[in-house]
Amino acid sequence: MPRTRTVRADLVIVAGLVAATQMSWGVVIPVMPVLAETLDASVTDLGLLIALFGLGRLFANLPAGRLAERVNQKWLLLVSVVAVVAFMALSGFVTDLNQLFVLRVLTGIGGGFAVTVGNAFIASTTAPERRGRALGTLHAFQLAGGALGPSVGGFVAAWSGPTAAFLVSGAAAAAFAIAGVFWLRSPQRQHPSESIAAGEAPRRRQWLLRDRSMLAICIVGFAVFFARFGGQQFLVPVLAYDQAGMTEAQLGLVLGVIAGLNIGLIGVAGWFTDKYGRKAVIIPAMLISSLAFVGYSFASTLGAFIVVSAVVGLFTSIAAPAQVAYLADIAPVARQGSAVGIYRTFGDLAALIGPVVLGVLVEHHGGWAGVVTVSACGTVAAIWFWLRARRTRPVPQPEPAEQATAAVAA
Repeated sequence: MPRTRTVRADLVIVAGLVAATQMSWGVVIPVMPVLAETLDASVTDLGLLIALFGLGRLFANLPAGRLAERVNQKWLLLVSVVAVVAFMALSGFVTDLNQLFVLRVLTGIGGGFAVTVGNAFIASTTAPERRGRALGTLHAFQLAGGALGPSVGGFVAAWSGPTAAFLVSGAAAAAFAIAGVFWLRSPQRQHPSESIAAGEAPRRRQWLLRDRSMLAICIVGFAVFFARFGGQQFLVPVLAYDQAGMTEAQLGLVLGVIAGLNIGLIGVAGWFTDKYGRKAVIIPAMLISSLAFVGYSFASTLGAFIVVSAVVGLFTSIAAPAQVAYLADIAPVARQGSAVGIYRTFGDLAALIGPVVLGVLVEHHGGWAGVVTVSACGTVAAIWFWLRARRTRPVPQPEPAEQATAAVAA
């Protein structure tokens, strides 16, 4: 993590806000079927309720990125988180299914703003030589929030009912928002440091996706979200039950291995990213994790599933902070917010279509077709990135305490 007290406090608060937002989404996963049943919702309605959150995030990413370049990032982030808290609380008291549909979209929009602005905030207030560790810390908090959400939601709902779960889901976010009002600093400008690519400064373009490196990292982001939401969260459970005959508890163990590796190794991965460069980490990690995913086709026992999941989770976690750090390196200083918004739009699009595409493939051709598709998507993305993306390295800079503090001071 960054060394100065001011930067460290900002990172903890922003990471806490993003993690609490992710936890708010996960809390309602075990609760939503119960609430839908009380509103006489069908199975299709339930699927739509889950999808509408992602749709709201998809619509929010680009506007959030542009606004992050034009208004105070501190207050934009806090307002977004407060909106999530308010919409979640209202969702617990709905009396009509259409009301819940609207609130799910609004909650997704608020969540999309929070995550996009939070990433842009850290990217713009952290020097390039420490950006991988800082963004890795943010990503670890985000994963932890998402992993804790369903457990907290299930416990609270069983103890006090579904309405209480919606209310509790916003408590952590509200606490971090209050802390942010008093202790989160407002960055005046994007960090002046930029990275260099093969001795040449990144070129500024009006349309970011005309930059082949920007397009390449967005394709990588698409493949990563496709594998996470379509592969790990949809396809792996299907294979676990149908192919390996695993129980719910055993599947929980496998998913816990993936989540634990992703969270536990983020710090080490960020250090590797800052020391050896983003591209040097992204390419081998993506290739190994993508090729290892093929192992799920042959995993017919609990032990095999754990081994494959460990390898996939290990190299997925290594690549995670390098991807966002690379994005921050190549984006023009004044376009950090838009770059994050575009990257997350590619990812959320993959999260929406991934389960659908893989579901069709599994239904008509079997589980192996889904596994090969996930593996091929990641492999092609890694090769595309290898061939098209320029190499970046941080610009070394002195780091006196006054300079680091001024970079994030209001």
